[in-house]
Amino acid sequence: MDDRLDCALKPRVNSMNILLVGLLAAVLWLGLGAGAGAEKLPSLGERSGSPIITSQARQLGDEFMREARRQLVFVRDPLLLAYVRALGSRVSASVDGDSDVFKFHLVRSGEVNAFAVPGGHVVLYTTLILETESEGELASVVAHEIAHLVQRHPTRALVRAQGRELSAGAGMLVAVLLGGQAGAATVAATSAMAAGDRLRYSRAFEQEADNVGLDLLASAGYDPHSAVDFLHRLQRRSRVQGLSPPEYLLTHPLSSRRVAEVRSRIARYAKVTEGHGSDFAHARARISALFEPNPEVAADYFTSPAGNDVLVKRVTRYGLGLVKSRLGAHDESLRIFQQLVSDYPDDLHYPLALAESHVAAGALRSALSPLQSARARWPDEPILHGAEANVLIKIGEASSAKSIIRAALRLDNDSAPLYRLLARAEGQLGNTASSFQALAEASYLEGELTRALAELRRAEKHAGHSTYLAASISARMAVLRELIDRNEKH
Repeated sequence: MDDRLDCALKPRVNSMNILLVGLLAAVLWLGLGAGAGAEKLPSLGERSGSPIITSQARQLGDEFMREARRQLVFVRDPLLLAYVRALGSRVSASVDGDSDVFKFHLVRSGEVNAFAVPGGHVVLYTTLILETESEGELASVVAHEIAHLVQRHPTRALVRAQGRELSAGAGMLVAVLLGGQAGAATVAATSAMAAGDRLRYSRAFEQEADNVGLDLLASAGYDPHSAVDFLHRLQRRSRVQGLSPPEYLLTHPLSSRRVAEVRSRIARYAKVTEGHGSDFAHARARISALFEPNPEVAADYFTSPAGNDVLVKRVTRYGLGLVKSRLGAHDESLRIFQQLVSDYPDDLHYPLALAESHVAAGALRSALSPLQSARARWPDEPILHGAEANVLIKIGEASSAKSIIRAALRLDNDSAPLYRLLARAEGQLGNTASSFQALAEASYLEGELTRALAELRRAEKHAGHSTYLAASISARMAVLRELIDRNEKH
């Protein structure tokens, strides 16, 4: 990544604070500690058959993610989320059992980091994507984090910590998950013996996650060499520049022995030639263009010579168009995207960007044309449905938007952004109960069960004389109460 963007994307706040550490420690002890010993865990080094997502683990993950959403800036951009989730699905496809248990998230941060949370959550940071030079490198990080979950490393940490004081057991897991200031503060509170044991156990975790992760990476069709190439480059860059290691290397220590072991294992796999990675390249450009705090810096980056590679040239144009829109140069942005749509009619990124540029310019109805043409070309793409519905809501055509959102939900019923759009459409139509009901589904999908139940209570108050609506709300409330009660018992 260009050094100018690297400096500009430094975080404004630290990733986590001590409040999150305390919450995680409490949930670990009360939610998982009692039952962890009863769970049959494979021996270290033994390949787990499938990830065990117990109710306790799911509760822990949901509690963690709820607090994380208060502490971190989670990206809601539909295109970027769709990319991260598609990549995660591809990498996790060979996991024994139901790979749908994994949930992939993206956090806006200047740190190079990623971590896995019990319950199947994998969190990637935007700057991690910028630092990777191929989709295979990014996939290697995703595979490594999935491997930690497959092998139940967080639960193993708790089992090993039993019999010690709470701070030592919870501190080990917090340090593995978070790193940075929060993790360091927690580790500092443990005894010297516990901290030393954490380091030895962490190395064992990393070795096992390397082995399982390489299998996942190769099964997904990526070059296993990508794994060590990325980590080694991060380590080498920090040494040359005289900087502290990136967060990812602090939470995933990279010793010369580990590098040698990974290289030795990689030799067993066939060499893979990866494609150009168009979606990966566009995701990196989109992150740089939209999240660079100073758009002038990003504009300078995208106007630099791009070489002769065709993909690099058009991705550079794409990024420049996004930045020009941010800067208010709408005519120039529109010209860039209109030309890209004409030159590359088979790329979904460009009609979406053209519509975004029209919206930024205040020409809402003009935004509908590229979206409708694209939806005719890609009728099963929920992102296009959502983008068109968003514009329709903005221009007051909520009824048409509602129909499009309902069609999109038939394609992707697990999309919180679509349910939030539906809530807006129902609210604009005066359907207050249905609006709260849609908000409840969005909260449920984000792991906010208590908030979802509260939204349903609001919906119930506005159900009026609709017997069907009242029954639907009541039935959903019963399901949520049962889930909440079950979690509280554990």
